[in-house]
Amino acid sequence: MTPTSAGADFSWTTILEDRFEENVRELTPALMAYFVRRVDPVEDAADCVSEALLVLWRQRDRLPEGQSEVRAWSFGVAKGVLANHRRGKVRRGALSEKLRQGLVHEPQAPYESDGEVHRALSLLRLKDGELVMLIVWDGFGVAEAGAILGLSATASRTRYSRARRQLKDTLERSPESKE
Repeated sequence: MTPTSAGADFSWTTILEDRFEENVRELTPALMAYFVRRVDPVEDAADCVSEALLVLWRQRDRLPEGQSEVRAWSFGVAKGVLANHRRGKVRRGALSEKLRQGLVHEPQAPYESDGEVHRALSLLRLKDGELVMLIVWDGFGVAEAGAILGLSATASRTRYSRARRQLKDTLERSPESKE
């Protein structure tokens, strides 16, 4: 690549970016209004606008020439973003329903029944309590649970051992355990 062609590439990129920014400033309020009228809850409109602008940015080299063509093209992108948003909402709803049905068939122990254990866990350092819960309740190995929390395998083993000892001591001293 020659110095001249490198300069031409830079200036073409700058022109594309300037043109994109100019169009975005004018289109953003219109895109926000488009999504506000079409999404529920309305708070999702800002996320949809962000997604549309991201798609437009990625495709900025395809930006049409005239202002009305840019507007129509942008609203076509917004239509696609809206369709993705709606499909995602349907998938999330179906997944939530499936999880609710699973809870009906496999009920979880109520939080209150483990009050003493939860109280003892709350006395641990936050990361140590989470480590214990990942291992005991969620079925991860010590190294796996540590990796989830950003700990080395050695640190995980050390923390888990210390946390178990502290939990045992706390539960043995608990007035409820002496009854």
